[in-house]
Amino acid sequence: MKARSLTAAGLAIVAATYGLARYCFGLFLPEIRQEFGLSPETVGLIAGSSYLGYLAATFAGSWLSTVVGPRLPILLGGLAAASGMAIIAVSPDPLILAVGVFVAGTSPGLAYPPFSDVIVRHTEPRRQNSIYAWINSGTGFGVALAGPLALYAGEDWRLAWMIFAALALVITVWNMFTLPNRHIRSGKTAAAVSIRFLLHKTARPLFIAALLFGVVTAVYWTYAVELLWALTGNPRDSILFWIVLGMSGVTGCFAGGLVDRWGLRRTYRTLAIAVGAAVAALPLLIGTKLGIYLSAASFGTGFIVMTALFGMWSMRIFRETPSIGFGFTFFLISLGQGIGPVISGFLIPVVGLSALFVAAGLLCCGLAVFRSAD
Repeated sequence: MKARSLTAAGLAIVAATYGLARYCFGLFLPEIRQEFGLSPETVGLIAGSSYLGYLAATFAGSWLSTVVGPRLPILLGGLAAASGMAIIAVSPDPLILAVGVFVAGTSPGLAYPPFSDVIVRHTEPRRQNSIYAWINSGTGFGVALAGPLALYAGEDWRLAWMIFAALALVITVWNMFTLPNRHIRSGKTAAAVSIRFLLHKTARPLFIAALLFGVVTAVYWTYAVELLWALTGNPRDSILFWIVLGMSGVTGCFAGGLVDRWGLRRTYRTLAIAVGAAVAALPLLIGTKLGIYLSAASFGTGFIVMTALFGMWSMRIFRETPSIGFGFTFFLISLGQGIGPVISGFLIPVVGLSALFVAAGLLCCGLAVFRSAD
């Protein structure tokens, strides 16, 4: 029962921090851009601030988890999600909006890496892949939940963000009563492990692939709805697209079973190509609703499973202090996701959104050449 309650609480906090606080900016981007009169360059910088917030918090979350245990940084992450989304909801100008996006962006950096410690220290080894995959799929649940709430809020995007903030606060309280208080020390210091993993040869493919994966997927998360608005002019289609994207991400809970059946390397290569194809195909399939939803379903499933694979890959290399290697892996994914929107904001006026998506998709397919652990 303990493993189930930890899994449910972990899935919920990931839904709040990743699915809502971090990735939902793209869902409301057309309305926000119109209300504040934002240029593509400004949009890219604001979206990038979310990932900058994550980068600032990732090492703090991993270090706190190693020193005082995972409970504190996870709860701090939940509070950051709630407060950041509340700031977005009441923002009177682009500067305050950017502050809210930044604060909300710190939340998964604080809450997510420490859950690798919770899994490794407090669950049975034979169940860890499955438990981690379920917790990681929380992103899909959060994204899927955001769609109906956006439909309910209509054009009032501020109401939607306030509802998100309230949900994050409730989930944080739930985690406060569920997470274990005791901290099992590994006997290794965070500083010692940081030097070790930076010099670890087997980790280099993991780190390079994680950085590039962040760059290409940020294009989709930030600009997919904007692309749909530009090419179809129908906001309702964009919201339904987002719901399909999130619902498909829920299937990431089965990532552990895929790895047990196919092996990490084969699963990784297959998914890298699938995600790349989904990104590149979106502007090509935009003429049909079926094509739009097919791209959303492929990306939603592939993205969540791929992030789970990166987590499993890192935990296989860094067993002694998993949150450190895990945190650095997701730090690099987010570094790429911070770079992606900023570069895209300056490329869009030059090459256009469609060409940007095709290029990003081809780059993602190229990640299949990296050899994962098996």
